Amino acid sequence: MAFDGLLIHHLVDELKTMLVGGRIDKVFQPEKDELTLTVRGLHKNMTFFISVESSMPYFTLSESKKENPQSPPMFCMLLRKHLTSGRIHTIEQMGYERVVLLEIESKNDFGEPELKKLIIEIMGKHSNIILTKEDFTIIDCIKRITPDMSRVRTLLPGFKYHFLERSKCTLADTHEQLIKCLRDASPDTMLYKSIYAQIEGFSPLLSKYLCNQMGLAPDMKCGDVSIETLTQLVDNIKALEQPLSDTQDHGYIYNQSNGLPKIVYFMKNVDLSLETVSYPKLYEALDAFYARSNHELKMHQKSNALKKTLNQRIERYTTKLAKQNIELMAAENADESRIMGELLLANLYQMSKGMNRITVLDYYVDPPVERDIELNTRLEPIENVQNYFKKYNKLKHAVIELKLQIKETKSDVDYLEHVMTHLNQSDDSKIVSEIREELITQGYLKGRQVKKQAKIPKQTYRRYLSSDGFEILVGKSNLQNDQITLKIASNKDIWLHTKDIPGSHVIIRTEGKEASETALTEAAIIAAYFSKAKDSSNVPVDYTLIKNVSKPSGAKPGMVIYVGNRTLFVTPNFETVSKLEHH
Repeated sequence: MAFDGLLIHHLVDELKTMLVGGRIDKVFQPEKDELTLTVRGLHKNMTFFISVESSMPYFTLSESKKENPQSPPMFCMLLRKHLTSGRIHTIEQMGYERVVLLEIESKNDFGEPELKKLIIEIMGKHSNIILTKEDFTIIDCIKRITPDMSRVRTLLPGFKYHFLERSKCTLADTHEQLIKCLRDASPDTMLYKSIYAQIEGFSPLLSKYLCNQMGLAPDMKCGDVSIETLTQLVDNIKALEQPLSDTQDHGYIYNQSNGLPKIVYFMKNVDLSLETVSYPKLYEALDAFYARSNHELKMHQKSNALKKTLNQRIERYTTKLAKQNIELMAAENADESRIMGELLLANLYQMSKGMNRITVLDYYVDPPVERDIELNTRLEPIENVQNYFKKYNKLKHAVIELKLQIKETKSDVDYLEHVMTHLNQSDDSKIVSEIREELITQGYLKGRQVKKQAKIPKQTYRRYLSSDGFEILVGKSNLQNDQITLKIASNKDIWLHTKDIPGSHVIIRTEGKEASETALTEAAIIAAYFSKAKDSSNVPVDYTLIKNVSKPSGAKPGMVIYVGNRTLFVTPNFETVSKLEHH
């Protein structure tokens, strides 16, 4: 991603006209590495969003709404104290580096005006947000950097903030200086690499574009470039600092063939192989691009660790179940110990202490055959007989216990498979948090439990409308499955679920009418799509009236039993599901 110095240069030009003079009304910290400032401008309120997440750092004006934590982090509280009601005086980029400084005038505890500086550093994993006093004394950072973490500089409260040393040429340099700068690169260095390595504000994307624009191979060696070509290249480089034209769009998103965004930039035609969508303002393109990318990244981060833990739990319970089944098979041979005990009892007169085995006639088979029975040399003959009868009684009781344990372990596996299915299909961070809380409540994860489960808003369910007008509800989690099945649906509604396959509960709201074949088929396709069999064909889906569905006492969330069901066989289809979606 090319959130480079030149892009920031043009973005800051846009933000100056929007934010300078505005007052900071609210400060939020949605994630540990994100910040939002609500700014009251001359004509409207705006949200200035900053992310310093290591793999996707950026800032822009945003229309996206992010959920904020109930308890704001300490850094957020600190910013509220120092910046709330503060007026933004300036927004400046440091040269063409990926560092931006906002000067904000606010009042101190005595009501006197003070100038604070909010510094945004977009530097990959080193990205940061730093609040300083007017003299650059650090008040705090969103990421504190101790001397042990970095030998380059320390970012801690009370320390002086220092900008990183700049060693590259800049667009403010003369033509001659820039030509010399490029000529100073090693003759064996690729041309495009020398551009972004030698000149401030350039990225590989922009450097390759400049080469292609002149018909030069980006990977040609610097030593093969003539002075005339370098002069023309520098002319094109210098032109990039000019303000963006008011007569053209300022932002462009480049989409892949599958429709997923790949690049956002302030220039057109940086990649002719991708489809381009243009925006009047650069910040609008950045918001549209990053709102989706950032959401997907955060969802991946939140759900990935949970998926890993779930997989470990499922593997653990599956291994446990396999061992229990092996033990059950062995325990179910309890009659063998009883038979050996009875055979020994019948031949007690032949036994004596110290024998390690005895050969007896096994009259339990037809025709009778001789068989060897092992003995404990330290036991008396009668004690050996008793030993086999004790083993028989122990195994007989073990069968009962193991069957109960197997039922419980299988219930654990089924439940966790259901949870994993919901997690794999979730694109909602609230549902991921809900699933995590559910697992904590059920004892599968460690963590602090929420005292009271909040009521699940109705609008969070997946909602569909059959071709002939029946409303269809789909749960996004086990808690939502319970909610729609046990509390929302009425007795005459239809309940659907994939047969013996983890998935969502699906409800057809009949309003007392008989559900059509079309509605049943479409609801079954939806049920199969939101199940573990999403990518399979000919998936069995059970359906029955809600009155035939019940939840056993003590059952885990989402777990129900049902009777009077019929089964449909359908193939999940994205187009069908998408077409039926009801907003």
